[in-house]
Amino acid sequence: MVMSRESVCHLLSLLDVGVHIIDQHGVTMYYNDQMATIEGMDPQDVINRPVQEVFSFKRVEDSTLLTAIHTKQSSRSRKQSYKNAYGHDVTTINRTSPLYDAERCIGAVELSRDVTRLEHYMEQSATKRQSERFTFADIIGHSKALLRVIEEAKRATRTTSSVLVIGETGTGKELFAESIHTGSERQNGPYVTQNCAAIPETLLESILFGTATGAFTGAKEKAGLFEQANGGTLLLDELNSLPMVLQAKLLRVLQDKRVRRVGAIQDQKVDVRVVATMNEDPIVAIDEGRLRRDLYYRLNVVSLHVPPLRERKEDIEPLVFSFVNKFNKRFNLKIREMSEGLCASCSIMITQAM
Repeated sequence: MVMSRESVCHLLSLLDVGVHIIDQHGVTMYYNDQMATIEGMDPQDVINRPVQEVFSFKRVEDSTLLTAIHTKQSSRSRKQSYKNAYGHDVTTINRTSPLYDAERCIGAVELSRDVTRLEHYMEQSATKRQSERFTFADIIGHSKALLRVIEEAKRATRTTSSVLVIGETGTGKELFAESIHTGSERQNGPYVTQNCAAIPETLLESILFGTATGAFTGAKEKAGLFEQANGGTLLLDELNSLPMVLQAKLLRVLQDKRVRRVGAIQDQKVDVRVVATMNEDPIVAIDEGRLRRDLYYRLNVVSLHVPPLRERKEDIEPLVFSFVNKFNKRFNLKIREMSEGLCASCSIMITQAM
């Protein structure tokens, strides 16, 4: 079956990536709407014009399309940075191949994904102070599953409700928690974190709620994490590791907005937003006696489920790209392209590891 030109163009327009096709002279023959969105151009200003008249490259070889024609070679996952006709910076990750009619090269085709925002972030992060907090812009990926969670998290910034972030180890739950704080009205308040599994049970109570003088031998007046986080956000990581007795006390603090130091007789009012994370299904934790049901419902006002990377493999490529950028800057390297099988190998390793 031979498809008409109109049918081919219609199929290309349905792709969620940019498509750019040039002839052997570097003149644009096809340019889909997604590519126009990525590059901030009107297709009519690009089609039937030489690439180098519309876009600015530091060197000719920086154009992956023109390189494909000159070298007669394909490239995959190659970064391209350039300027559009209005002088705006554009950065894409491209898969480019020469087009042949029998033995003769008649042009090149390119599939592009927009990483302009990611490139801007990586440049900023090179000079970013360690004291600066993460934001939603730091969350790397373009899969529908990840973008959906980001949108849900952004909506959570408009409220002061407690948030429960659920996801397997390594999915970036703390990144979401900090981004919620940074994007909320509490962003200028303290952001305090505590891993509930990292501290012995005997110390956790005094760390969370503080101590009064004489509460036990050597005890002094000391503010707990709730008081330290007053006016801001307290992240309780791995909440399911918190002992049941402390879960009950935590529930009272969430209900009454008051905290009592260990050994004290008076409560202190606190204004703290609690964000909790769990690395397992909370219903399973409740059934197995590791999580109080009433605490779960108190915290679960806003619930975010962060999917593991194996369920959003389209995020592997931008993640690999971000690490390449990071280590290029750290070790003064100039890696610009990933090998054909790198992302596929990463995908296999992630699937096996998880």
